[in-house]
Amino acid sequence: MYASASNNADKYPLNVLTLKMYAHLDKQNNESARKTLDDIICLLTPAAKGYIYTQIHKPYLLEFEGEILNDLWMALWQNANRPSMRWDLSKGAVFQTWAISILHNKIRDRLRKEKRQNRMIYMATIKDDTKGMELTFTDPEPMVLDQLISMETTERVRNAIKKMPAKYREIFRLKHIDRMKSRDIYLQTGISESTVCKRLKKGEKLLLDLLQNQWD
Repeated sequence: MYASASNNADKYPLNVLTLKMYAHLDKQNNESARKTLDDIICLLTPAAKGYIYTQIHKPYLLEFEGEILNDLWMALWQNANRPSMRWDLSKGAVFQTWAISILHNKIRDRLRKEKRQNRMIYMATIKDDTKGMELTFTDPEPMVLDQLISMETTERVRNAIKKMPAKYREIFRLKHIDRMKSRDIYLQTGISESTVCKRLKKGEKLLLDLLQNQWD
């Protein structure tokens, strides 16, 4: 299996990196395994974010993108430390496909959790407005609630992006607004792909911090 993956290094680099991480863990070299996981994250992030955007059709939920991705990275690390839970090329799927299937479950978990929270907030508001009357309500009209939240959140995101340092804002806009690939960003700006990846991760963290400050 190792030889097969190595022969396809150019085609499936994530396969090679994952097997490398597993090998480090088998030798109890956790530091090297962690560094390899960072390389995996860097390569897998664009595909993972793209999948999140195709699955989450409510703009205000995209603020949870960072949490969903962190859940995925944690799951990949936990599975790597449990041999029986590891990705196995002999089962047919390349690593990226296997990882995206885990991401799919993480997205569904987040959407279910958000729906429960919205319903609780709505119910609490109704209860407060009726001064404690014992009433039972179904969920509020989904489209109305989503539109109200989306309008407010979109404006906050716009304001937060404007506050980002220029070098991070530029990469963020090219990647997420213009939907450019890292390679194309390099060709347009002359910024190396590794620097693009680093600035993107840093910019996304800054944006989340800015959004968090707006909500606090």
